[in-house]
Amino acid sequence: MLLNLLLILSIPFSSSLPAFASKAEADVLLKWKNSLINHNNPLLSSWSVDPTGNLTRVNGTTSTSPCTWYGVECNNHGDVVKLNLSESKLNGTLKNLIFSSFASLTHLELRLNDFFGSIPVEIMYLSKLVFLDLSGNHFSGTIPQEIGMLMNLETLSLHSNNLEAHIPVSLGNLSKLSYLRVDDNKLSGSIPRELGNLNNLMKVNVSVNVLKGHIPSDLGNLTILSELYLFLNNLTGSIPPSLGNLSFLKILVIYKNQLSGRIPDEIGNMKNLITLHSGHNQLTGSIPASFGNLRKLKILDVHVNLLSGVIPIELGKLESFVQLAFSHNQLSGHIPVSIGNLSKLEQMYLNDNRFNGSIPKELGNLTSLVELILFNNQLSGPVPNSLGNLKKLEQFAVHDNKLSGYFPETILNCQKLRYLTLGNNSLMGHVPKSVCNLISLETLYLGNNQLSGIIPQCLSNFSHELKILDLRMNRFHGSAPTTFLKQNNSLRSLNLNGNRLQGSIPRTLINCRKLAVLDLGNNMLTGEFPFWIDTLPEMQVLVLRGNKLNGTLHTSNTKPQFQKLRILDLSSNEFTGLLPSNYFNNFKALMTLDRSASGNLYMGGKFMYDDTVELVVKGLRLELQKILVVCTTIDLSVNKFEGEIPDTIGELRALRFLNLSHNSLSGKIPTHLSNLVVLEHLDFSSNKMTGEIPEQLASLTFLAVVNFSQNQLQGGIPQGGQFNTFENSSFQGNNGLCGFPLTKKCGDDDDDGISFSQKDEDEDEDDGFLNGFSWEAVVLGC
Repeated sequence: MLLNLLLILSIPFSSSLPAFASKAEADVLLKWKNSLINHNNPLLSSWSVDPTGNLTRVNGTTSTSPCTWYGVECNNHGDVVKLNLSESKLNGTLKNLIFSSFASLTHLELRLNDFFGSIPVEIMYLSKLVFLDLSGNHFSGTIPQEIGMLMNLETLSLHSNNLEAHIPVSLGNLSKLSYLRVDDNKLSGSIPRELGNLNNLMKVNVSVNVLKGHIPSDLGNLTILSELYLFLNNLTGSIPPSLGNLSFLKILVIYKNQLSGRIPDEIGNMKNLITLHSGHNQLTGSIPASFGNLRKLKILDVHVNLLSGVIPIELGKLESFVQLAFSHNQLSGHIPVSIGNLSKLEQMYLNDNRFNGSIPKELGNLTSLVELILFNNQLSGPVPNSLGNLKKLEQFAVHDNKLSGYFPETILNCQKLRYLTLGNNSLMGHVPKSVCNLISLETLYLGNNQLSGIIPQCLSNFSHELKILDLRMNRFHGSAPTTFLKQNNSLRSLNLNGNRLQGSIPRTLINCRKLAVLDLGNNMLTGEFPFWIDTLPEMQVLVLRGNKLNGTLHTSNTKPQFQKLRILDLSSNEFTGLLPSNYFNNFKALMTLDRSASGNLYMGGKFMYDDTVELVVKGLRLELQKILVVCTTIDLSVNKFEGEIPDTIGELRALRFLNLSHNSLSGKIPTHLSNLVVLEHLDFSSNKMTGEIPEQLASLTFLAVVNFSQNQLQGGIPQGGQFNTFENSSFQGNNGLCGFPLTKKCGDDDDDGISFSQKDEDEDEDDGFLNGFSWEAVVLGC
C-alpha cells in the first residue's frame, strides 16, 4: 500500500528549479514510504499502480521533485520545508526517515496516525524545525534529549502516545518554544524547573502522566503563559505562590493530584484567569478572599479537598461566574446572600459540606442556573418560594439536609427539571398533582420525609422519562399508583417502602419492562404473590417484606424468569406452600461467580441517586445506602412455608445471604449447600428441620454467621473451619445436637443432657433468633 505523500498535487512542477536537492529528498521519502503501510486510504488508491511513473523512473526528462506530492511543501529553491501527513492512516516507524537529508525542514506533522517505535535521536539534525507534531500515535520509549538542540522550535506536541521516563531537562534550552504538549503519556519523574527559563511559553500541558514531586516555583517566571495543565498526575506539595505572577494566565488546571497546603492568596493576582480547577487534591485552609479580584473568572472548581471555613462574600462580585464547584469539602457557615448577584451562574455545587442556616431566597435571582446541588449539608428551614423563578433549572438536589416546612410547590414552576431530590429531610404535607407537569423529570426522590396523603396516581403514567421514583419512609396511605400503562416507559427503580399503602400490588407494573428495583416492603399490601413480575427482564431487586401477602409462590410459566434477580426479600408475610424450586432453577445471576472487573460496583449510582435496600430483623432496621452488585440475598423468613428445602438452592453459587427462618420447613439440610462457596450468612432457625448438620458445610470459608436454633436436628456439630467460631446460640433448641460449642459431648448417654447453657435455656426463641443471626455483619459485608 502507498502513502499520502505520494499523491500528486495539481500544482505544476517548475523545471527551472534545482533538481538535485529535490532528488535527494525524494529518494529518502521513497525509501521511508516503502517501509510503511497505509490502511486503505482511498486517496492513495491510484498510487498502487503509479500511473505517471514519476516515482519509479529517474531520468533527465521525468520530474522527481517531491514538491508536487501530497503533504509536501517546498521553498523557492525546491527544498522540502513542510511535511504534513497527519490523519493519513499510516503505520510504521521513523527509522528509515533520514532527518539529515532535510536541512530546510521547518514543519513536521504526523499526528493521528499509527506510528510506533521510538523517536530517533537523529531528529536533532532538523536544525530549522519550528513545528513538530507527533501526537496521537503509538510512539514509545523516551523523549530524546536531543530535541533540546532544536533551537528554532516554537511548537512541540508529543501528546497521546506511550512515551516513558522523564521530561528532558534539555527542553529548557528551547528559548523560542511557545507551545508544549506532552500530556497523555506515561512520563514519570518531576516537572523540570528549567521550563521556567522559556519566557515565550504560552501553553504548557503535561497532564495525564505519572509525574511526581512539587510544582516548580520557576513556572512563575513564565510571564506570558496563558494555559497551564498539570492534572491527573501524582504531584505533591503546595501550590507555589509564585504562580500569582502569571498575570496573563487564563486557564489553570491542576486537579487529581496529591497537592496539599493552603491555596495561596497570590492566586488572586491572576487578573485574566478564566478557569481554575484544583479539585481532587488535599488542599486545606479557607478559600482566599483575594479570589474576589478575579473579575474574569468563569469556572472555580475546588471540589473534593479538605477546605474549611466560609465562602468569602467577595465571590459575589464575580459576575462572570458560570460554574462554582465547592462540593466534598469541610466548608461551613451560611451560604452568602451575595451569591445571588451571579446572574450568569449556570452550575453551583455545594454538596457534601457542613453548610447550615437557610437556603438564601436571593438564589432565586440566578435565572441562568441549570444545576443547583446542595445535598448532604445541614441546611434548615423551608425551600424558598423564590426558586420557582429558575426557569432554566434542570437539577435541584437538596436531599440529606434538615429542611422543614411543606412540600415546595413553587419549585414545580421549573418546567425543565430532570432531577428533583428532596429526600431525607423533614418535609411534610401532600405532594401536589402538579408534580406530573414536569414532563422531563427523570429522578424524583422524596423518601425519608413526613409527607402524607395519597400518592398522586399520575406519577405512574405521566412521563416516558421518569427512571427513579423513590417515596419510601413517609406517611402515604391509600393504594400504590396503579396506572403504569405506557409500555415504553423508562422506570428503572420504584421504592415505596415504609408507608401505609393498602390493596394489592398493581398488575400494570408488568408494563415497566426496564424495572430493575421494586421495593414495596413494610406497607399493608394484601393479595397473592404477583407471579407476573417474573416476566420483567431487568428485575434485580424485589423486596415485598413486611406486608400481608399470602398464598403460594407460583410462577408465570413464562421463560425466562428472574434471570437477573440478585436480591429477593419476601419475609414477614403470610406465604404458604412449598419453597419455589422452579424459581431457584432460573436465578441465573445467582448461579455464576463471574463478574466483570470493569462493571459497576454498586447498583444505581447515576448522578446523585443510589439504590438502597433495608434489612430488618425484629425491629432492628439497617439501611444499606448503596447496594453492592455482589450483595446477593434470599430472605423468605417469617412466613408459613413448609416441606423440604429444594436441592436446587445449592446451584446458587453466588448467594451470600440465605434466611429461611421462622417457617415450618421440615426434612434434612441439603448437602448441596456446600456448593454455595461465597455464602456468608445462613439462618434456618425456628423450623422443623431433622437429621444432622452436613459436615460439608465446614468447607464454606466465608461463612461468618449461622443459626440452626429451634429445630429438631441431631448428631454432631461439624468441626473445623468457620464452625469453630460459632457460639451456643447458633445451635440452641436442638436437644439431639452435640459437640463444640455445646456443653453436651457426643457419645454422652445422659438423655437429659442439655445442649445449651442455662442462660440460653432461659431465653425465648425470638431472642435466640435475633442473637443468632446478626444483620450487623450483613452491613459489613454489603
